[in-house]
Amino acid sequence: MSKISVKGGSETEVKSFEDDSTTPDFIYGGPFVKLEKACPLLDTATPINLQLQGTFKKSFAYYSLKERLPIILTKVIDYCSREGQKIRSANSASDEDVRNFIQYVTKLKNDLMTNKKYDLLTVDTPEAKRWNEWILNADNSYYFTNTWVFTECYVYRRLREGCELQKGLQNFDPFDEQKEKAFAGGMEPMCIVAEKLVTMLPESDKDKRKADFITLLKICLWANKCDLSLSMGEQVNLKGEAKTEAGSPDKSKTSVVDTAVMDPFQMIIDYKDKILVDDSGKAVDQVIAKAEAIAKAIEGNTTFKFQCSCHRLATLYGMPLCKEEPKPAEASPSKAAVAPPPGPEGEDEAPKIPCPAKMVIPQSVMFDIVCDNAGYELFADLCLAHFLVSQKIVQKVRFHVKKIPWFVSDVTPRDFKNTIEKCRSASYKREVQQETKAEPTAEGEAPPPEPPRVIAADSLHTIADQWAAYVDDGTFVVLSDDFWTSPHTYKDMKKYDYNLYRKLQYAAAILFKGDLNYRKLLGERNCNPVLGFEPSLQGFIPAPIIAVRTVKADLICGLPKGRWEQLNKIDEQWMQKGDYGVIQFCAKAEPLKVADRPCLDYGEVCFGAGCPVHTDL
Repeated sequence: MSKISVKGGSETEVKSFEDDSTTPDFIYGGPFVKLEKACPLLDTATPINLQLQGTFKKSFAYYSLKERLPIILTKVIDYCSREGQKIRSANSASDEDVRNFIQYVTKLKNDLMTNKKYDLLTVDTPEAKRWNEWILNADNSYYFTNTWVFTECYVYRRLREGCELQKGLQNFDPFDEQKEKAFAGGMEPMCIVAEKLVTMLPESDKDKRKADFITLLKICLWANKCDLSLSMGEQVNLKGEAKTEAGSPDKSKTSVVDTAVMDPFQMIIDYKDKILVDDSGKAVDQVIAKAEAIAKAIEGNTTFKFQCSCHRLATLYGMPLCKEEPKPAEASPSKAAVAPPPGPEGEDEAPKIPCPAKMVIPQSVMFDIVCDNAGYELFADLCLAHFLVSQKIVQKVRFHVKKIPWFVSDVTPRDFKNTIEKCRSASYKREVQQETKAEPTAEGEAPPPEPPRVIAADSLHTIADQWAAYVDDGTFVVLSDDFWTSPHTYKDMKKYDYNLYRKLQYAAAILFKGDLNYRKLLGERNCNPVLGFEPSLQGFIPAPIIAVRTVKADLICGLPKGRWEQLNKIDEQWMQKGDYGVIQFCAKAEPLKVADRPCLDYGEVCFGAGCPVHTDL
């Protein structure tokens, strides 16, 4: 028998994952007798203040691990079996590569469904070794009885390892086909939003700027419904809008009615009452004020006039000081490293740039977006970023994406690039007949029909061309730190990735998108629904935080008293469907101080005055 400790509970001896209490056991000298055996699962919802995990059979975590995740893995297997030739051709892979990958995923799925113990990763990389340390140090190392977020992240990391182990699948994304279809399905709302965005970009007065900012935040919110992980890879239909059933006295009963146009701006109106917490007005005011304060600090800052020096920190850590001659750029661990420019007489002249370990004021006013899904949701994030730059609220937007395929539809660097290119080359045009709004004439004649509404990709091309320029000139920066694909919640970011935490501190605000980010913000803890957003963050306050999320997991915070109970009476599964959303804001931020360790680009030898230029700061 193996021992499985239920997190927050006692150790329970089990023979296997399935409850075999109904299986007769032969007792010597007697008949087959039913024996009640202990099971690691509890027939209850997740108790308040415990972390989400598959232990609780009435939780969404249990349902996700038992039903959703196995279906997602099954679809990967089916895709590779069905499109093997296409995959081999696109990736220069062999039959054996694809066959081995299918076998790998099949075993992963079986291990998950039978609640096996986690296997260690076998690829030989520093990141994989860190994963193995986390697995070995976990309080529990079984799929259902460890925290839900750890298990989910582990499964997707293992799925990536299945590709890494095959020479011909190193760059294979098993969710490419699903993301392609999702992008095509979102073309109409993209065209509509692009057409409207063009009118929002010219600098405007304070009131219009605030109203447009709020509108784009809500576009980002409802775009988060397009989550292929929640839908298990099925395409999400945005055509529906909630309407009360005709003749029904029960206002809680709704049906989905296909609308003629997939209009995200109409969706904001239709879903107005579905936003459970709306801090958008407060967030906009305070983000603009914070950005203006940072701009003034940068303008009056004299720190940048001094040369970089990490000598004190190097001595503290027992590391070598910088040499007389700076190391060439290619020897640096940093991709951004550059050798000092030569002086007028051929001598090296040190650049006057700040050391990241000492900077307490950023080099530009920045807004960060921690992305969620590719396709239409990423498009909405890009629209918001474009607006912030055009309105001169910020000078730079940093997009934090996943380094590897993640949770089916999460953005990778390749997805980011492809989205912009697809928008630049999109071909879409549709005419929609509009309802006549004019009244009949006095003679009773019918009014002339309204001209058809034309939905086309012209504005989409215009804004996407500008996005490509922003990427080229560094206004848009794409970052993919390993921490975003780790199993850790954000309250532990400083412990596991101090440099990323410090990097986030330079932002005027950070927009966290989607449900997984929300779960990690709350520490994967089923907190009391009325607990405020700030205390729910458990000390994670690198910069002001905006959380934009449609509710797809059974944890939430900041609700008015009684609202959670009210919604449960209407629909016990309301927290799993993505029909409700929140826009929550925490203005509090930890002050940025001189670091107590060398900068990220320190390397083996400090560059001193030749410190690399940091395009992401």
